[in-house]
This record gives sequence, C-alpha cells and structure tokens, in this order.
Amino acid sequence: MRFLVLTMMLGLIAAPAFAAESAADADKDAANIFNSTCGWCHQGGGRVAGGIGPKLMNSERDDEFILNRIRQGKEGKMPAFGGSLNDAQIQALLRYIRNLKPEN
Repeated sequence: MRFLVLTMMLGLIAAPAFAAESAADADKDAANIFNSTCGWCHQGGGRVAGGIGPKLMNSERDDEFILNRIRQGKEGKMPAFGGSLNDAQIQALLRYIRNLKPEN
C-alpha cells in the first residue's frame, strides 16, 4: 500500500515536468508546424501581407482570439486545427506568431 501511495505521489510530482517538456518540444517544432500547416496561406512565415490569409506579425488580435481561430477556424476562410493539433502545439503556434520579427 505504501508503495502505491509513493508511486502516485511521484507521478503527481513528475506530471508538471512532463507537461513543460511537451511545451518545450512544441516550441522547438512551432516553425515546422507553422510552415506545413499555416504557411500555405500566411505568406512569408506570417510576416507579410498579400497571401490568402492575413499578415500575423504584430497582429492586434488578442491571444484568445488567435487561439480560438486556430482551434475553430473560420468557415470558408480558414480550416480548424483543433482536431489535428494538441493544446501544446496550438500554444506554441501562438508564441511563434507573437515572436515574429521581420526577416533580414
């Protein structure tokens, strides 16, 4: 019984570290996710206007709007990615978008 309790406690302690590692992995892959999923419509890695989708760099939209748009899409304009991307990947895409800088 003590072994079971100890195992459960260690699992609870280890869970946040696993979640952080998953987010870190998603951040590392965010550019690839963006390029393969979003880059078809958001030109120049989201840095320039003129594509099918709007420029994302320096977007005035709030984080919640962007997260919801990625998850739910917009009928006739943008597909929903909430079924194909997990929350860590969607959060990583938001961070990618917020950190966009002009290309040199």
